[in-house]
Amino acid sequence: MVIDVISLAVKLLRLGEVVVLPTETVYGLAASIKSGPALRKVFQIKGRPLLDPLIVHVLDYGWVPKWAHVDGLEERVKTLVDAFWPGPLTIVLQKKLAIPAIVTAGLDSVAIRCPAHEIFRKVLKAIKIPLAAPSANPFGCLSPTTAQHVKDSLGERVPLIVDGGQCNIGIESTILDMRASVPRILRPGAISASDIAQVIDAAVLDYSPVISSSAVPGQLKQHYSPNTRLVLVDAEKQLALLMNDPSREERAAFVYLKRPAECPYENDVFWLSDDGNNRVAARSLFSILQTLDRAGYDVIYCQKASPQGVGIAVNDRLTRAAAKFSS
Repeated sequence: MVIDVISLAVKLLRLGEVVVLPTETVYGLAASIKSGPALRKVFQIKGRPLLDPLIVHVLDYGWVPKWAHVDGLEERVKTLVDAFWPGPLTIVLQKKLAIPAIVTAGLDSVAIRCPAHEIFRKVLKAIKIPLAAPSANPFGCLSPTTAQHVKDSLGERVPLIVDGGQCNIGIESTILDMRASVPRILRPGAISASDIAQVIDAAVLDYSPVISSSAVPGQLKQHYSPNTRLVLVDAEKQLALLMNDPSREERAAFVYLKRPAECPYENDVFWLSDDGNNRVAARSLFSILQTLDRAGYDVIYCQKASPQGVGIAVNDRLTRAAAKFSS
């Protein structure tokens, strides 16, 4: 008998359960925005502190005015969503009272996005209310980009994991704060400040690692971390020197940005892309780290991406992932 997973997901969500749904960025642990018990389960399952707000997922822009204030910003917001929704752009606006305080960690702002994955969109269309959905993993750990990653990390803690294949972007959405006169990137992702500035024909403040915001998730110094020690290197030559160090005793994996011309330790050499493409590197990042974290290595040496476009987001995730081992 073929199970209609969309109908099952909707049924569970309406009953106050949480379900795991695929997005184009990472897999999300979804709960109805109208179910207080389900929203609390999200925090409990992840071990997530209540001071960390959740992103609200909507089907389209038409849902936004019910949940957030767009007064005075409507033209600019509409321009943005026409260009980037559905897709990996989250917009921070002033919330309306309809948003439960648990979703926003008691703040007066709310982060909203419109996912592009067909499965998530079918669920939204059927349930007709927004879903709050952080990444479907234990808090602070590697983000999941396949259903298997979720099964490995959350196990039986959720009643349904909907398998939608590997996420085609592979890192969390760009978060843009629209509340100020000059929009600011609060979390880097696949959509860059220059992409946004070109669309709205206005200045956009780029992401700065020294400016954090409690209004958005993923801002802790230590985040996205594997269990295996992660060490970052800046250049391919530096990684090669580590590989050929005769004094090295630990079992190490070496992750290059692009496929190296020579692989003297073929079994322990990996790469995020064939040619150094940052978008491909972003898509591969969490998937490769998930694999290596379960492979019994003592340490993972990983080369940073080139710091342009989505490479900024890749390096942000890597820096936060490695911080756990350098403090």
